[in-house]
Amino acid sequence: MSTEVDSNNIVDVFTTYEDLKVGEALAHILAAASIVTEIEGDSIEIRDTVRKYVDLWISKVSPIDYSPGLAEVIGMKLKKNLIKIFEEISEKELGETLDLIIDVKQKADAGIIDVDFIELEVRVERILRALGIDLNEIGRFFNFMDPVKKINRLISILTVAIGIAAVWDGRWIAESQ
Repeated sequence: MSTEVDSNNIVDVFTTYEDLKVGEALAHILAAASIVTEIEGDSIEIRDTVRKYVDLWISKVSPIDYSPGLAEVIGMKLKKNLIKIFEEISEKELGETLDLIIDVKQKADAGIIDVDFIELEVRVERILRALGIDLNEIGRFFNFMDPVKKINRLISILTVAIGIAAVWDGRWIAESQ
């Protein structure tokens, strides 16, 4: 194989991944972690990789509109680890939703609302439900009339849920009772 062909192949590989978005990357990592964990079992390396990409996604939606007690309520309602989400939601849908959240958050921070709130709420609710959280049970945290405030709080709820679900372990629940 010539050097020219090798160089072209390398460029093509990097060009393909330039368009990869943070939400999509996180969804890919979670899907891979899910498969590896299923085959080989849990490991520190898998958990650390998942946390690294979750942290990257969270940094893209920060700062969030946090409400006191939100993490505690979500932590009590959460029923599964983030890598178990694919039992109820596809990798593609998860990636699209996570990237949509980044886009909506950046626009909301600039005071621009150009998203269908119902679609956003449905997408967020599907992820929360896949994690075992019923949005109706935590509705008090986003009961606002102001659409920007409501969107920001909904994003905060999802962000906190994803952050907790990335480190959540069912054994913690049993040990804490």
